[in-house]
Amino acid sequence: MSTQDRILQYLRPHAARAAYAVVAMFAVSLFNGTAVLLLKPIVDRIFIARDLHMLWLAVFALPLIISLKTMASYAQNYLMSWLGQKVTQEIRGDLFRKLHALPLDYFAGHKSGEILSRTTGDLVVLQSALTSVPLYLIRDSMTVAALLASLFYLDWRFALLSLGGLPLIASTLYVLGRKMRATSLQSQLMMGRITQRFQESVQGMAFIKAFNYEQGVLEKFEAENDSFFAPTMSFLRATALASPLLELCGGLVAAFILYLGGREVIVGRMTPGAFFAFLGAFFAAYAPIKNLARSNSELQRAQACAERVFQLLDEPVDPKSVPSPAARPFSGLEHEVGFSGVWFRYAGREDYALKSLDLNIKRGSRVALVGPSGSGKTTIARLLLRLHDPERGLVTFDGRDAREFELGGLRDQIGLVAQETLLFNDTVFENISLGRRVVTMSQVERACALSGASEFIARLPNGYQTRLGDGGVPLSAGQRQKIAISRVILKDPQILILDEATSNLDSASEGEIISALETQFKGRTVISIAHKLSSLPACDEIFVLSQGTLVESGSQQELLAKNGLFKRLHDLQASP
Repeated sequence: MSTQDRILQYLRPHAARAAYAVVAMFAVSLFNGTAVLLLKPIVDRIFIARDLHMLWLAVFALPLIISLKTMASYAQNYLMSWLGQKVTQEIRGDLFRKLHALPLDYFAGHKSGEILSRTTGDLVVLQSALTSVPLYLIRDSMTVAALLASLFYLDWRFALLSLGGLPLIASTLYVLGRKMRATSLQSQLMMGRITQRFQESVQGMAFIKAFNYEQGVLEKFEAENDSFFAPTMSFLRATALASPLLELCGGLVAAFILYLGGREVIVGRMTPGAFFAFLGAFFAAYAPIKNLARSNSELQRAQACAERVFQLLDEPVDPKSVPSPAARPFSGLEHEVGFSGVWFRYAGREDYALKSLDLNIKRGSRVALVGPSGSGKTTIARLLLRLHDPERGLVTFDGRDAREFELGGLRDQIGLVAQETLLFNDTVFENISLGRRVVTMSQVERACALSGASEFIARLPNGYQTRLGDGGVPLSAGQRQKIAISRVILKDPQILILDEATSNLDSASEGEIISALETQFKGRTVISIAHKLSSLPACDEIFVLSQGTLVESGSQQELLAKNGLFKRLHDLQASP
């Protein structure tokens, strides 16, 4: 569908309000178009014939006409503002839902600033256009039509003459409109890059200052800010040119009408009232025609923004986000988790993160994944959570393909504590009870007591109701990690993945939390990912990975005896 058809889809459920708005616009245009006809009797009968009855009629009629027009104007403005807000609200909601349905590969291949530019800046432009452009296009088009009818009623010869400049105006606006749309699209692309720069600086200000990178950031921003200036000015030049061209054409036609009309009045073939009514109608049409020209620039800009918004809405969703009626409920692990011939690589990468991986993890066992950086340890965790699916091979639960299970139920039974903790701009309570519908304060307090988080939470200004701010900036890395551990204790999953879960804790806290987790998850399947071998908890089996392949496995004693990669890593980390 075209962009206009897409927008009409959002307007259709509100067709009644749109119809009321059009009726109000018609009333306003009717008042605008017919009011000039009153000039003829006012001039001829009041100021020339000195008719007292016409004077009193005009005195009482004018306030009534203005009052009716005011009410119609209020109705059209209110209804169009409501429609603009409502449609934008619905598109914004669809965009937010769409973002959560997109695959992770999409976010890996697109800058967050560009995405934010589409979901915020482009929507602001679109909302403004939805409110104002229909007013210009519908109301002012009807006003021009009503005024043209008045012109033909007063004098068809002069009416035809006044239309002489329309072909030139229409062709000029068409050429300018195409230029406006192209430059507006280019401007919005550059604005996405600028938004990205602002976002990076706000999120990484501490690192920028720590590395004395302020000047480098400023230089890159200034280059992109300058590149935004050129297409924006091209758009504004086209916009600024439209109004003077209209004025020039209108002025030439008005001068010609003034000359011919003046001659008609002088020779007595036209009354002064008729001439002033005609001239009034002609100049009254100037404002709506100018609005139509201005709406052209807004329409082109809004169409460029709408195209970018709908491009995002048209992105293919992650198939995993679409519930399948054939999906099996996942009630829990009964036997084992398996990786069978798994090959996987991230979008845009040539190298595989996992290559023909085969391993099995028994239910209730405690295993560890170790190996150099980039060996595929965290990728295994992401495949278990089905954040990605393998390119080849299978990830299985009790011998069944993970893709057969209902995704929400599967993730409910898998808990993850990652090295980096994401905290939302919300209260401590909401950050811990993440993803759970019904949670009591006592459940949250118990989880925090086990993780050791309750002590520092008690010192916060409002305890569990303290708002943490963006990213939990007031908290230390260790405190944020304790919040993450509290989350997984509260979730109480059957499978627990610890990805460097205690890396930001001191030795004493690390020992306490490992002990708490062992108590809480006794009999559960625990998968630990560690770079520091000294931080490994007691394990039934250790899987050693290198460049996406499993190179050896066994207990710690068995691996040390093999004198393989694990032994080399162990000796390297043990050396002073």
